[in-house]
Amino acid sequence: MGKLQIFGFTRSRAMRTLWLAEELGLDYEHRLTDEDGLDYLAINPSGKVPAIADDGLVLTESMAINFYLVKKHGGDLAPRDLAEEAKMLQWTFWAMTEVEAKALMIMFCRVLRPEEERDEAAADTGEADLQKPLALLNEALAGRDYLVADRFTVADLNVSAVMSWLKLGRVDLSRYANLTAWMERCLKRPAMVNLLKS
Repeated sequence: MGKLQIFGFTRSRAMRTLWLAEELGLDYEHRLTDEDGLDYLAINPSGKVPAIADDGLVLTESMAINFYLVKKHGGDLAPRDLAEEAKMLQWTFWAMTEVEAKALMIMFCRVLRPEEERDEAAADTGEADLQKPLALLNEALAGRDYLVADRFTVADLNVSAVMSWLKLGRVDLSRYANLTAWMERCLKRPAMVNLLKS
């Protein structure tokens, strides 16, 4: 059986899958898409990251990859029953549909583009649009440490990885105490801290 390969730069959507692999203690090979001799388009014709190759299976889309890996390898991050799985999927889809695109736009408009191409007004509009989803997540975390169960799961990993873009985009989260405490718990986990050091 071949070693799991994860394709993509750490500071990209591939971070979500690399973080999960670290949490699960998987033996994997981290490959970059610009490696000499690698035809990445043969692996993922869209050219986007991440992708994985796992014992003959090639899979793309970070959240699909994460559910595949957590269901395959189990442990505390995996759902324990159908209801937990449904809730984990619910929060993962929510993050992708309600937060990710605006978070990415804000990050580009405030930080990633060359200074002369940044657009603070667009970023401010995106931040205003996020207030309702942020309030919803903050309320969902009232009186609890994690999203779905009494433990850190793949739902927390997936959603906090998306939410981390808001920190990079300098979104003001100060009014959301439950959300910020939860993000701190998630993003300071040893697997994540060690990944970002590598």
